[in-house]
Amino acid sequence: MAMSKKMFDQINRNRQVRAHLMQVARAKAARAQAITNAEGGEARITVKSGIRPGGRAYVNIVSDSPIEEYGSESTPRIRALGRAIREA
Repeated sequence: MAMSKKMFDQINRNRQVRAHLMQVARAKAARAQAITNAEGGEARITVKSGIRPGGRAYVNIVSDSPIEEYGSESTPRIRALGRAIREA
């Protein structure tokens, strides 16, 4: 049975669903910040959430230093976000 648009929107706007998304994201963000700090990085990890135009709830974990995530010729690659997300 296909889910109706109304039901999809209700689920994505549900406080418990959004709270769980935020809880998981905050835990991953904390781990990413710990990795950054342990590796000597200076990035600040934040969490942003909302509802996409199509109705889907989202939470993004964001680093203010893409150079630390991807590295450059002069900055070593820390990859804190990627490592934190892949941990169990």
